[in-house]
Amino acid sequence: MLRELQHRFAAALFADDHEMLGAELRGNGGEARARLDIYRLQLHAVFVRTLAREFPVIERLVGGEYFRHLGREFQTAHPSRAGDLQHIGAPFAAFLRQRFAGGAYDYLPDVAALEWAVQECMIAPEAVAFAPHALRSVAPDDYAQLHFEFHPACRLVSSRYPTLPIWRANQSASAATPIIDLASGATRALVQRSAEGVAFHLLSAPEHALLAKIAQDFCLGAALEAAQQCEAAFDLGPALRRLLALHALTAFRLRRKSCAGIA
Repeated sequence: MLRELQHRFAAALFADDHEMLGAELRGNGGEARARLDIYRLQLHAVFVRTLAREFPVIERLVGGEYFRHLGREFQTAHPSRAGDLQHIGAPFAAFLRQRFAGGAYDYLPDVAALEWAVQECMIAPEAVAFAPHALRSVAPDDYAQLHFEFHPACRLVSSRYPTLPIWRANQSASAATPIIDLASGATRALVQRSAEGVAFHLLSAPEHALLAKIAQDFCLGAALEAAQQCEAAFDLGPALRRLLALHALTAFRLRRKSCAGIA
């Protein structure tokens, strides 16, 4: 009985329907509806405020009023399943892609994906990168079978739009927002938490292809093949040294045997 009442209460809040609770609403009709509206207002307001903190650039691009409208639609489609709202934005980019794909605002989902990558990097746990000299324990003939693990505070982003310039131009410290040509170039970057907050490391097309495969737990040989499909003369050495210098890798495995922590 209590569980059923709780479900009806939640449904009434989302449906903006006072009658769904019927006789369970105590007091005169107007007073009971007013009390229910307090819950409803807080439910939506807190959700949308949290979403705005996670996607401030999207809010700035579409405007506060329209963002609140989007937030309400998003909450209806993807209501929070927990009291902690920290992760409600995970499906927001996909929601925007379904909403705006193929139209004039087709770039918004990619901007949202970049913002969420920043959020994930900022709240990710700490991890220690492995020492580069640990790779000396691996025979050169076995390099192609290596699997690397990304640092949890690193994310890859890719877009055919200049999403990084859009993100930078729409930070709160920006006095004015310049006009950015959406056809001015693609964005491929490694997003990484830094001492200053977040850092963006621009990638070439083959570098991004390499890292995308590594992030999906493909072996180094398969990752190299993907990079060389973008650029036949791609040199693995500099790209791997750059990753190690950025401390973007925390461990490596040879086939199924863990090689993390080898010194």
